[in-house]
This record gives sequence, structure tokens and C-alpha cells, in this order.
Amino acid sequence: MFPPSGESLYREQGSRAFVHRTWQKSRGGNGMQKTVLANGLTVVSEHQEQASSTLLCYWVRAGGHYEDRYPYGIAHLLEHMLFKGTTTRTKEQISYDIENYGGHLGAGTSTDRTRYYAYTPYDRWQDGVKLLSDMLFQSVFPEEELTLEKKVVLEEIHRSRDNPRELGGRTLTRQLRAEHPERASNLGTEESVTSITRDDLLRFHGEFYGAGNIVLAATGHVKHEELVDLLNGLNIPAGERPTHRLEKLQTCELGGRLIHEARDIRQAQLYWGLYGPDSFEESKYAGFVAMHLLGGGQASRLWRNVRGEKGLAYEVWATISPMVSEGFITGFVATDPLRLGEVKSIIAGELERMRRERVTAEELERAQNAITGRHLIAQDKPEAINANMAARYLYDLNTDPRYFAERIRAVSGDSILEFAETYLDPARMLYVQVSREADADAVAMRTGAAEAAAASSGDSGQGEAQ
Repeated sequence: MFPPSGESLYREQGSRAFVHRTWQKSRGGNGMQKTVLANGLTVVSEHQEQASSTLLCYWVRAGGHYEDRYPYGIAHLLEHMLFKGTTTRTKEQISYDIENYGGHLGAGTSTDRTRYYAYTPYDRWQDGVKLLSDMLFQSVFPEEELTLEKKVVLEEIHRSRDNPRELGGRTLTRQLRAEHPERASNLGTEESVTSITRDDLLRFHGEFYGAGNIVLAATGHVKHEELVDLLNGLNIPAGERPTHRLEKLQTCELGGRLIHEARDIRQAQLYWGLYGPDSFEESKYAGFVAMHLLGGGQASRLWRNVRGEKGLAYEVWATISPMVSEGFITGFVATDPLRLGEVKSIIAGELERMRRERVTAEELERAQNAITGRHLIAQDKPEAINANMAARYLYDLNTDPRYFAERIRAVSGDSILEFAETYLDPARMLYVQVSREADADAVAMRTGAAEAAAASSGDSGQGEAQ
């Protein structure tokens, strides 16, 4: 179905090694090129002649999970501080310089990487590279700006607690990571963020922001040789990749527990979670198919059962999230608090069904078509092309869209059963419920009565996981 991936072609030019990856060629693109500079910086790009803009991203191999020796939240706070001034620019000049030609700056901190990006018109990408490079490698972290920005992050933490959806999701992931307090939240805590000093920032920056730990990915109207020449002329200090490596997540016993967060809201928000495979495990592909069948759209089992046939909720979904050092299987439903017991029974029942029944050939093909189709469509977006190029060299992940499609097509009914047996045990689930306190009491009473009735009648059917 898909054309052959092609072989890599290497040619030496001076001290630089240019790598052409035809497998990474997107529609309208000329294929990926890679260079490792003498200072250690990895540069990857794909030129698109017809593009009217360029996306430039510095990807740093460090995020919220690299903080075991630092105050929690430092990776995220550092991301904020890189916008606060350099040796040659004030924070106001950073804003003026990008907005002067209609460009846009942004950044984001995840668990295992941090990215800094600039969108520029096709003829101003050089200015974007200079600005981003100045921010990453020449920031000065003014004390007065650090004091202000810590207040901003504290407000970000408060906002996450005030939003029921965000509160439920963060509570779920924090509990799944209970054995790793440094991974509880990329934001950190009020206490940890308040304690961060300028010396802490300099130490974290010095360890993880060396050129050898960073990938610059460029997508759009940019020529690779010109990009490399420009970077070689900038003041980017040499640096090696640090020895620090992420440890695989240590799981804990979930045991069907329910955690309640009291908030004065009319609708109950229910999150549920399990552990799943990480990004390097082959079983993740069976997981993608299984979770699409379970809760990936309007044709999914949970959608049909919870919304389509019973009208219990407006929104219901389930997904799988393989990451570098961990993997989660999560789901969500928002419903009337008094219907939560019924909804939880449906979720547990559908998980058990995935473990017992082999999916039909028709279901399997439909899911494979949907997953590969959506994935391939998304690859034309500059953000996806850029992220795929970076991930390949940050963590040696095969992000070729055709490889992904081939692995999805290779998933069988048996591999889905094996995945479900390994990961989809309702007895090992964790629930997080966000609702009013009175609603939680009513649900507990109603659930207890239902279980007692089932026990007295000798019912051996699907019970709800508590």
C-alpha cells in the first residue's frame, strides 16, 4: 500500500555529515536533511519550496521528568525565563523583534522534552533562527524577572486547580506517578516553585541546555545548507549530551480505587486510568487499535453504549498515551452524578469484553483504516513534520509515517487480545471523580445498594470497579 521507505544517502562535506532521509519526505517537501555541527547541535530540516512560512523549533531533551535533583517545576519555569532577556535583548525587544515582521514565538514543557518555536514569513526565517538561538544560549535570568515569573507560574497552578477538567486529569496522572514525586506535575508545587533560585536555573540550564542535548528542526521555506551556514556563524557554545537518563516509571497498585475531588459543579467529571506500554514497546500498536475500538470516536464501543444507546453522557472517550519512560491508558466521561455507577459498570464491562472476545475482522479493518488515515492526513501539517524529525533524534524513535501505518496494519485480533489481557484489567483501574461532596455521598449509597442487591440475587455478571 505504501511506497518503499528508501535508503539513507550520506555524503561528507568538510566536517559536516549531511543525511538525506527520503522516508521523511512529506507531500510537497524535498526530504529531510540532517547535520551535526561541531558544537554538538543536531540540525534537521525539510525544504518545502511552495511554503510561504517557516517553522523553527529548538527541542531540548529535558522536561518535567528530569527534575529528580532539582526543585520540582524548574524545567517549566526555565522555559518562561528564556523570554525575559538575553545579553543583547531585553524582554521587550524579544517581543518587538518577532512581531516586527509578523512572526510568532512560543514554547512548551512536556514530561521529556521542551520546545521553543518561531513561525516566520518565508523570507525572515534567518531572523527567527537568530532570535531563538539568542534566547536559548544567551539568556541572563534577571532576578527581578524571576520573582515576577514565579508569581505567574503560581497563578498557573491555581488555575489548574480551579478548572474541574484539568484538576481531574492532573489528579489522575499524579496518582499514576505516585512512586515518582518529581513527575507529579510539570508545573511543580507552590512550595517548590517559590524555592527556585537563579542559581538553580543556571545549574539546570548548564546541565541540559548544551548544544549536544538539543535538536533544531526547521520545516517550510528554508534551505538546509543556508541554515547550517547561519548556525555555524552564531555564538552557540559547545556541549555534550548529559549522562542523566530517564528511568522507567515504577508502577504502584491501583486496585480499583476511587479518588474524589470536591467541587461545586452540576455535572460529575469521571477520569479513569491504567498503566500501558511506553513508546519503545511493540505492543503500543495493538494498544492504538484497541483503544480506538473502545473509545476513539462515534463508532467506538463506549460512545455507542454510554451515549448512543443510553444517553448517559455528552462526552465520552478513551485513549492510550505511550511516552518515553511511561505509558498510560486513560478515559473520561461527564455525566449526572447519580448515573456514575451505571457508567462505571459499562466501562468495566467493555474492558472485560476486550479481554474475552476477539474483535471481528470488520472491526479490526475499520479501526486500522481510521487510525492510519488520520495519522497520514496529520503529517502534512508543519507541526507534525517538525515534531517527527525531532523525535527521531531526541530519543531514536522511528517516526516515519509509513512505518507507523505498516505496524498498525500488522495488528491482529490475537495481538489485541494479548494487549487487553495484559493492560485492560478493570480491577487494576484508578478512578478520579470531580463533583459536589453531596453527589459523591449519594453515588456511594446508590452504588452500595446496587452491589448488595446483586450479591443477594447471586448475580455473577459485570460489577463496577470501586
